[in-house]
Amino acid sequence: MRMNYAGHGIKASTNRFWGGLTRLIVLACAAAALLAVLLIGLFVVLPLMLAGGIALRIYLRRRMRQAQQRPKDGVIDAEYTIIEHR
Repeated sequence: MRMNYAGHGIKASTNRFWGGLTRLIVLACAAAALLAVLLIGLFVVLPLMLAGGIALRIYLRRRMRQAQQRPKDGVIDAEYTIIEHR
């Protein structure tokens, strides 16, 4: 008795085609997602971080200058403690 395996060969090559195509599509989607994350990080997050760092530096320098300046009216700002003697 002879068996005919001709139909099985067509199914195997068809499944191999769709499996390879599916892997290619998944790989392309993963690459596109990685590229999107990279571009958003490069063109959105990085400039915001740089601008925030520069603004923080300017703010802190201004606060330090204000804290180091002495009053111009000649008044010494100090705290006094009153000690009572009996």
